[in-house]
Amino acid sequence: MKAKYFLSSLLFAAFGMLFTACDSDRDDNPTLGLNHTATEFVVNASPLADQYIQLSADNTVHLTWTQPNYGVNTVVNYKIEVGLNGTWESLETSYISCEALLSGEEIAKAICKIDGFKTEDDYVDMGFRKIDMRVTANIQTTQSEIIPGTTITSNIVSFNHMAAYCNIPTKATLWVIGSCCGWPEPSPSNKDKLLEGNWYITETEIGSNEFHGVVNMPAGDLTFRFYTKLTGWDGGDSYGYQVDDVATEFEFDGSGVFNGTGLKGKGSYTFNGFPGGDLDITVNMNKGTVRFELLQ
Repeated sequence: MKAKYFLSSLLFAAFGMLFTACDSDRDDNPTLGLNHTATEFVVNASPLADQYIQLSADNTVHLTWTQPNYGVNTVVNYKIEVGLNGTWESLETSYISCEALLSGEEIAKAICKIDGFKTEDDYVDMGFRKIDMRVTANIQTTQSEIIPGTTITSNIVSFNHMAAYCNIPTKATLWVIGSCCGWPEPSPSNKDKLLEGNWYITETEIGSNEFHGVVNMPAGDLTFRFYTKLTGWDGGDSYGYQVDDVATEFEFDGSGVFNGTGLKGKGSYTFNGFPGGDLDITVNMNKGTVRFELLQ
């Protein structure tokens, strides 16, 4: 059989109409008992199961399933699990409909984790392998707590020739953009410049959403905000004091510390008459807080 490589998400999504859709009527808010286990939960085999699929950061894999029969009409939460040689890893994204365009990036990350690769230096290209997938379903409360007795796992479907790539989780980067570095556009073309100037801080732990680092700031009127990704001015990845693109002036306290708030937006932090020197920066996106300390 001649190998065929599918690198476009359109090729995977094109088969969507072949599968069963789930019930979209979710007006009810039923009360479930502790042992209300669902039945009839089936993931559909993909027509691409025997094709050669090279995963990439730009493609997707289409997966569909039937809605579990809980005996009542309710919102169901779904997670996709990727399996290799009997070991399973859950993908990060969750769903509430009966289909998903699974990110090739997420799948590759799960496969690399199952393979045990810790760093890029550890990575070995394992080629095309049989990759299994299944779906877990449950019903959750408004506080996102799983209701006991509602979890069910589907059958297993396989992609017989799927290849991952090196996608090993690393600590995220938070880029410092402002007057300090000449307001360069937060774009891939300026990544090397930002790295060379140390205009960034890093995540304290993978997935923590808390960032810390020390950045040497020039003397003068200082204005800056943060970017989680280098996707341009309007990429939606800016983080600052407020949503609007407005600079707000602040002052350090007597000990050289500023404690404030942060959120997704373009509102910049301004410190007029900044004396220059190392600025210790902590950004906690979980709590929506920032802390800046001028190091002596």
